[in-house]
Amino acid sequence: MKALPIKLMAVSISIICVLSIGFVSALEPDEASVSMFWSAQKIYQSDVVSVKITFTSNCAEQLTIVGIGLQFDWDPDRFYGPNLSDNPVVIPAYGTHIFDAIAIQIPANASTGTHSYIVGVDGAQGYSLTEFSWDSPELTMQVIAATGKIYGVLVSQFESSLSDAISANYESAEAQSLVQQAQDEYDLSSSLANSPSVTDEQWSEALLHVQKAITYLEQASEAEQNDELAGEQQTLLLYLAIAAIAVIIALSIIIVIIRKRRKQPEPVVDQPVDQPLETEDYTPEE
Repeated sequence: MKALPIKLMAVSISIICVLSIGFVSALEPDEASVSMFWSAQKIYQSDVVSVKITFTSNCAEQLTIVGIGLQFDWDPDRFYGPNLSDNPVVIPAYGTHIFDAIAIQIPANASTGTHSYIVGVDGAQGYSLTEFSWDSPELTMQVIAATGKIYGVLVSQFESSLSDAISANYESAEAQSLVQQAQDEYDLSSSLANSPSVTDEQWSEALLHVQKAITYLEQASEAEQNDELAGEQQTLLLYLAIAAIAVIIALSIIIVIIRKRRKQPEPVVDQPVDQPLETEDYTPEE
């Protein structure tokens, strides 16, 4: 009967040792860290973006990674990432590894604003290859409405047109006024688009304001061209008027000269009077 308690004690000790070994070999939260490098600074609904994960080990043992990926709050059951079991990555103690880029499809119906996600890593620790599963602390990202992407394109168009308008240095008062109106509309759109958490309605309103701003710049360019054309026409009319006056003056001078010549009497020319021929007395010689 004494053998049974001894066997039970031995089994208990074995279980405790196994659990202790498993606990020591498990990867603790502070024994690793990750850094994220996204392919785009701004992420919109329906976008396809990529991210590179830099994994840094703070563990005194080597790690063999067989899987790494991301899990987002919009689909907790989906894991974005490769299966590396056929070609595991070995990270030395206190080492760092940059994994290949992972493509992420942002759902079209993902809500705008802040989203949370975690990075999950599966692997084995040490030469004993004790399996572990490690999750990063919760990370966040901003998803912008698809309208915001269109807004960004229009902003680039506005900035280019505004630069051209400033370089042109419009002289027309109408053109200058339209440029000012365009800047005012853009300021309104910018204040909406850059607010802390932009709603879909605010994006739509910002889009309308930037479209108005672009239209005002187009009208300013047309107004300046029309003003220049009107100025050229006035200059041409002025030249024509000067030329016409010059012609009239020249004709007037010619007419005056002609009339003076007609009124002036012709000079009388003295006609020679027939004089009798003078004859000398002729005395014949003896």
